[in-house]
Amino acid sequence: MLLVKTYLDKSAIHGLGVFAGEFIRKGTKIWRFVEGFDRFYSRTEFARLPKPARDFIKFHGYRVDGEILLTVDHDRHMNHSDEPNTYLKSGYTIARRNICQDEEITNDYREFDAGFCAAFLRKK
Repeated sequence: MLLVKTYLDKSAIHGLGVFAGEFIRKGTKIWRFVEGFDRFYSRTEFARLPKPARDFIKFHGYRVDGEILLTVDHDRHMNHSDEPNTYLKSGYTIARRNICQDEEITNDYREFDAGFCAAFLRKK
């Protein structure tokens, strides 16, 4: 769940992106997993879903520690950057530096899953 004000807009990186709706100070916690809002699926749970649901999750979700995470809010549109303005620590996404209002918020997909990263990089 995003913990700061955000909005979606056209991204110079890819399709839609997540943009800061307010100034975000370096060190601010931007996102955390919230049970009941966000959802982790085991491989077995994922396999039991109808195909349209699996297709949606494949597009919007990502793997973390062998499970599949689907975030419900704008977070699912956050784009990759080799020089992201966030990082992961202790279950939080944190601002690596000050992020200006209206700046795209990015993360490094390589922090989530090496296999996902390899698949992402092949698409370039």
